Amino acid sequence: MPIFKIMFLTAILAFGVVWVRIEVNRSGRTIGQLQNEVDIKKARNQYLKLEILRLSNPDAISRQAQEQFGLVPIHPTHVVVLDK
Repeated sequence: MPIFKIMFLTAILAFGVVWVRIEVNRSGRTIGQLQNEVDIKKARNQYLKLEILRLSNPDAISRQAQEQFGLVPIHPTHVVVLDK
């Protein structure tokens, strides 16, 4: 009878070890996927920071206004002041 108890306990222990290894592997994959997402988000964030710097440059704004919208800087002679 004690041999069956030992075999039973050994089987339970083996099952527990296998289950723990499966969970560790699953957790490792999840951590890897999350780390990949973090890296992608960091790269995107860096790109957007550079875009903010590029688009907030007054020369870039002026150039884009002229090229995309045909806007030109206003000359003082083009300003008309209306009296009330």
